[in-house]
Amino acid sequence: MINRALLSIFRDPADVGNSLDFEEGGPGPLIGYIMDRFAPEASYTQAGLRGVFMVADLDEAQMTELMLIVSRKFSTYPEFTPVIPLAATPGIAAKAIEKAKKAP
Repeated sequence: MINRALLSIFRDPADVGNSLDFEEGGPGPLIGYIMDRFAPEASYTQAGLRGVFMVADLDEAQMTELMLIVSRKFSTYPEFTPVIPLAATPGIAAKAIEKAKKAP
């Protein structure tokens, strides 16, 4: 399995958010579990839309686990986008450009 830095985004529908917000304990325990389990290097909420953005190193099994948690508890699916640290981009791009030049 390959770990890679992924930007994960999910937004729950208003009715699901309202249900989570007003149940015993609110969404805190679930969000805390997600933070502890996946240890993101950065995480934010989108004010006004109940959106979550997090960057974490996840392998395929962890991506699937997060999808299952998010779909079950938030009634939506996370979007996953691979991300590269900006400082690493010049070196990665240089290697990719050299290899791409060899394509017919």
